[in-house]
Amino acid sequence: MTEPDDIAARAARIKLLVLDADGVLTDGGLYYGPPLAEGDRAGDWVRFDIKDGMGVWRLRHIGCEVAIVSGRQCEAVRARAVYLGVTEVQQGVLDKVGAVRELAQARGLDLAEVAFMGDDLNDLEAMRIVGLPAAPADAVPEVQAVAAFVSSRDGGRGAVRELCELIIAAHAEAAERADGADWD
Repeated sequence: MTEPDDIAARAARIKLLVLDADGVLTDGGLYYGPPLAEGDRAGDWVRFDIKDGMGVWRLRHIGCEVAIVSGRQCEAVRARAVYLGVTEVQQGVLDKVGAVRELAQARGLDLAEVAFMGDDLNDLEAMRIVGLPAAPADAVPEVQAVAAFVSSRDGGRGAVRELCELIIAAHAEAAERADGADWD
């Protein structure tokens, strides 16, 4: 785990937050049953936390972009992203490192300006290349060991909100310091 001052400095640089879906935006549970309507597939039902959604909205409101990169395909994730105004959603991604690099490059960002929150082994390599790797409290130990920030909350239960608030607060503090520098 990184020192709090270092985490704040890293968070102040973030311009893009990339989130895994299952186990980060959701609690990792899948609900299987018969399709409820024509075209529905079993397993497309997952639980999202409303507080995480508010965190994503607040982060976007300060100008930080949010993207979702998931190894699994799930229409519910796409629908949630649309509701939150997240336009960059990549699903069925096997190469998360490549996806994160492409997202940063398309925006002219250095990888130090990117945060990634993941919870399982397939997120490790993407976490290793970004400026602020983060994990929910219930992430696997290997992921927690790589994370500079480990939320006190579980995936799908406020972990994303906690990370968003950290980034928002760091941006506000950096702006206050910058404003105060004019008076020196």
